[in-house]
Amino acid sequence: MTSYWNDFPGMPEALEKVSGIINSSSASENPVIFGGLSAILNGDGKLLRPGLLVIASQFGSALKYNSEKCYHLAAAIEMLHVATLIHDDVIDDSPLRRGQPSVHTRYGKQNAVLMGDFLLSRCFILVSEYSSQEQALALARAVSVICSMEIEQNSDRYQADTSVRRYFKKIMGKTALLFSLACYVGAAEAKAPAASAARLRRAGYNMGMAFQIIDDILDYAGTAETVRKALGNDFKEGIVTLPLICALKMDRSGELKKLTVPGQFALADRGQVIALVRESGGIEAARNCAKKYTDRALREISLLPGGAPRDMLEKLTQRLLVRDY
Repeated sequence: MTSYWNDFPGMPEALEKVSGIINSSSASENPVIFGGLSAILNGDGKLLRPGLLVIASQFGSALKYNSEKCYHLAAAIEMLHVATLIHDDVIDDSPLRRGQPSVHTRYGKQNAVLMGDFLLSRCFILVSEYSSQEQALALARAVSVICSMEIEQNSDRYQADTSVRRYFKKIMGKTALLFSLACYVGAAEAKAPAASAARLRRAGYNMGMAFQIIDDILDYAGTAETVRKALGNDFKEGIVTLPLICALKMDRSGELKKLTVPGQFALADRGQVIALVRESGGIEAARNCAKKYTDRALREISLLPGGAPRDMLEKLTQRLLVRDY
């Protein structure tokens, strides 16, 4: 279980229960499935999405709050997330995940895809047992959006002229959608007032946007030790993210543009590109954008009923902006 939540009252205990449900729900007698999923599910992940669902559920009615339902839905959200990570790593051919060999590196791409599918199926079993039809449909729609955005990202590889708007659209589908859904499902299933559930949905969306932007910044500005993967991996795979988009706009010398024109992008030296993105101000511009989304999330959170859940959301939102991994 991650130590990320140690200073959030009650959260380590809640997420310990969620982790237990994830492990029991994804258990299999097949040694390949057991080995592959055990490694990634028990790794040092932050459990952000289930954590958000648990916190959001605390804005609901105390009389109607069902912790058992909440923990199972939190487990389903995390299983959905991990399934997409497994599939992402296959698509991107990423050798590492959370500092460890990725599932496809250890078990092959075919087995990895099937393990992701297995996890998705177990996720939807949980959802069908513990949520309303409305939330089950929302999760199903989320999967379709995630897949669509992954296809768009794949289609846009090595295209340095990607717009900021298109980038935002992709990270909405890849990341912000699940943050938003976790917050909304937690609140709605706990019978929170409609206004609070809507604010939580918007707060989750903005948190997710800021989170992904920071993730993309760390691929250029972090260190391999803290990020736990080689820097510049997005660039190597032809994925154009906000730091590069911003850097290209501020590329007065034209050197970065020369390295990313069609035919040169795939051949460019990663280290040189990282240095140019850092020198151009692309990191700072992207970080300012992440702060805007963070501020929007904090504004929504500030209008929620006061108490420990709101305090935890504020603290988490601020922490995600200044993280180094």
